[in-house]
Amino acid sequence: MKNLTTLFTIGFLFMLGACKEAPKGEEKTEPVAEEQTVEYKNSFPYRGIPQELVMKVWNEVDMLDYIFHQLPFSMNQTEQASIRTNVSYIGKNAKPWIPKDCVPIARQFYQTNGDIWMEADVYFTEQCQFYVFYIDGKPAYANEMSTAGSDFFKTMINQALDASKKAGH
Repeated sequence: MKNLTTLFTIGFLFMLGACKEAPKGEEKTEPVAEEQTVEYKNSFPYRGIPQELVMKVWNEVDMLDYIFHQLPFSMNQTEQASIRTNVSYIGKNAKPWIPKDCVPIARQFYQTNGDIWMEADVYFTEQCQFYVFYIDGKPAYANEMSTAGSDFFKTMINQALDASKKAGH
């Protein structure tokens, strides 16, 4: 019995020693994650483009123009199938907040019978892939870009840049 009490006491002291505080200067601290604050261009969250507006584009738009800001080309689509394919590049999810460091690469102009009735800024970088839609010259809606849209812009931009290089520009 005396051996059992001695064994218990030794075990207790061993556990007590393992739980003691770290000596000063050797204090362990958890790494603190740096807080990253993101600044936004908009002061209120954008809603996604309403489905009825998407359907209006689908059914009524007869010309879609692209003006690229820094690239050496522009583009337009007049075939209904091409315009509808482009509509499918508008993602289902809204993009409520637009980071300040995102810059649009192009402006799209949606036309019916020669009248521009809606525009969109196209954002396409690795971190920024979305649309901001303008009604009457004011930003109204924003949606993420679909994966198919991302693939389209990547392919189109690469082809245009390759053609420009071959032409010596």
